[in-house]
Amino acid sequence: MNSLPFQSLYDCLAEFQQRFNAHTRVKKLVVNWDRSIVVEATDSASVATMMIKELHVTEVLSGAHPDTSNPIHLQAGESALIRIFSGDYNPAHALIEGDLAVFSSEKDKVKLEAITMVIWGL
Repeated sequence: MNSLPFQSLYDCLAEFQQRFNAHTRVKKLVVNWDRSIVVEATDSASVATMMIKELHVTEVLSGAHPDTSNPIHLQAGESALIRIFSGDYNPAHALIEGDLAVFSSEKDKVKLEAITMVIWGL
């Protein structure tokens, strides 16, 4: 098995925050889209929340903090989540293969897919 590019989910999400915030095309996708995204590893105690406000991931918090009216919840094994957020595993494939569960509105699922396509060029 290949080694993961990050040792922890939190480290991976912190790097993803920088990539997200530096991408100008992503900002067009998230206009008026303030959300908390709870990312939960189903095979470990790793849980983190990315806060998206005013076109940026403003912070990555350890633990679950669904403080917006429309939280998004992602669940997968920790290595799958790290691979997804580091661009090594297409989240659409992870969903189809049963490795990723997304709990959100259909509109938010489409938005997440668009963000993925823009950031990773899928």
